[in-house]
Amino acid sequence: MKSIFAIAMTLVLLPAIAQDGQSMPCMNSANTIEKNLCLGRATDALDKEVAAEVSRVTASLRKRDADEPVIRLAPAFEASQAKWQQFREAECKFKSLSFGSGTGAPAAAAFCEIEHGRKRLEYIKGLQ
Repeated sequence: MKSIFAIAMTLVLLPAIAQDGQSMPCMNSANTIEKNLCLGRATDALDKEVAAEVSRVTASLRKRDADEPVIRLAPAFEASQAKWQQFREAECKFKSLSFGSGTGAPAAAAFCEIEHGRKRLEYIKGLQ
């Protein structure tokens, strides 16, 4: 029964993840262990990309704040990034827990982290 639930949840999650036109990594993995390792690497790579963009935007906002100190944007952006990270962690933990102790839990969490990471990256890239 749990495996049917895991398959159903995966089918529910995949269209939402793929709706941005990007394919999900690791879909051709041979087994669960290989898929989880692959998804871990994909999540780490995406997190590094997000961190680089966060650094870029933070530096730009700090420069702007130094030039125009009336409204300080860098601290507000940093706070929003911290809250986003907390949200993503909680949201993906929820999705993972919906699989109980099944083998689909780590993949569900990783798919969730990738989905949210891609959206955040797109948003941050749009900031000056």
